[in-house]
Amino acid sequence: MSAEIVPDKLKSSIDYKVIAIIVAIVLGFHFLVNNTEESDNLVYIFSMSIPASVAVFSFIVARRYRGTLVYAKAYNMLAIAFVSVLFAEITYFVYEQFLELEPYPSIADVFFFGFYPMTILYLVINIRFFAPKFTRLGILTVIGIPLVATSTYFSLTIEDFGSFDFFYGIIFVAVASVTLGLAINAAKIFRGGLVGTAWLVLVLGIMINLIGDVWYYYIEVIESYSLEHPVNLFWYSAYLLILYALYKHKKSI
Repeated sequence: MSAEIVPDKLKSSIDYKVIAIIVAIVLGFHFLVNNTEESDNLVYIFSMSIPASVAVFSFIVARRYRGTLVYAKAYNMLAIAFVSVLFAEITYFVYEQFLELEPYPSIADVFFFGFYPMTILYLVINIRFFAPKFTRLGILTVIGIPLVATSTYFSLTIEDFGSFDFFYGIIFVAVASVTLGLAINAAKIFRGGLVGTAWLVLVLGIMINLIGDVWYYYIEVIESYSLEHPVNLFWYSAYLLILYALYKHKKSI
């Protein structure tokens, strides 16, 4: 590989036009949903199509790296994570539209929860291969972020301490924050490398997803969630950012 090519690849950076497009898409969709009658079907279609797209693209990336020690296995795990989200959205839709049952709590939550262990496996596979030993800062990150996230959730829902919703939500928030801690660790490992920018975008997506989760389980405790609620913007943004991170990763190597 020539000297002229290497610097171009190392200069891979975030395309802020893409970020602006993602913001425009989610805000535009939110406006549409809140100003259109019978908007539920629009929400369901959008909520299913995004994780489905991320899953398909993850499988494509995994196939590209078929035969490698790390990437094929890791991206298959990430693909399964988003397949789990897709199944969750489908189940949520069936519960609410066909069975006319309350979708929270339901079997859909099992699939929503499945996103986290699969994503954690994706992160751990990468971390163990490229940096088998955690640094002290890495350990503090993995421990500290869950403490901050769960403490935030606890302070928001303290009035409902002991209720089913309180404990149900804190489980999801805890595992989501562990995912973010591992993602930040991975981003530090790859910082400055060819895929450093992709990991930075991935961390941003997982962080926004965590904020959405904390907010969602809080509003479920106070029973104020709806399909038109702005908390959905965080999940849409997170998944689209992760999709962009996958694209960046595929283009970087």
